[in-house]
Amino acid sequence: MSEQYHRLFLRWEVLRGWIPAVIFASICVGLELLFFYNALNTGFVDKTVSIPIGSWNLPISIALSLALGNALVVVTLWMNVFESTAYVKAGPDKQVRRTLYPLRMIRTAALVLAPFTIILFAPYIVEANWFVNAVASVQAFKPTAESFYNWAFDVSLIDGAARFIISQMVAALGALTVSGLQLWRVKGTKNLVRAFRRRK
Repeated sequence: MSEQYHRLFLRWEVLRGWIPAVIFASICVGLELLFFYNALNTGFVDKTVSIPIGSWNLPISIALSLALGNALVVVTLWMNVFESTAYVKAGPDKQVRRTLYPLRMIRTAALVLAPFTIILFAPYIVEANWFVNAVASVQAFKPTAESFYNWAFDVSLIDGAARFIISQMVAALGALTVSGLQLWRVKGTKNLVRAFRRRK
């Protein structure tokens, strides 16, 4: 990386690092809980297992554990992408870097969280009555909507547990793909800068 670029972030352990991480983790957990309870309201039947701890049993939801594990995956992806892209060509002024720090962090959070959220909730949104009525009310979309929902009807017959797992896995894969593209872009930029420096 050229000396003209300055690092925005140093350690997660400091106050400036762990507070945004806690906020982002809370958002991810909130989205997963919303998805979990929405799935329960649409007919999904959760299964629990009991883990004996001393004289009492601790009930653990399998689906909720998967959802919270997925939230942890998204938080980890966000941290890795931010650490790899936390550089800015802004000169040595620390005040400028402090100003750009939250903006770069929010941008990275949006890049990781947006595809994850869209993919996670998309199957349930397209089946919602309000969405179907909104699409059907637009005459230009009516033929396409009819073809799509004829296909989606067969998909909707999939077992609720399978749909829950598939949604979680595909959403995580989407976030992983976007994160990988960001890391690949940064790596390509670093290699290009090194090549120019060698030529000089």
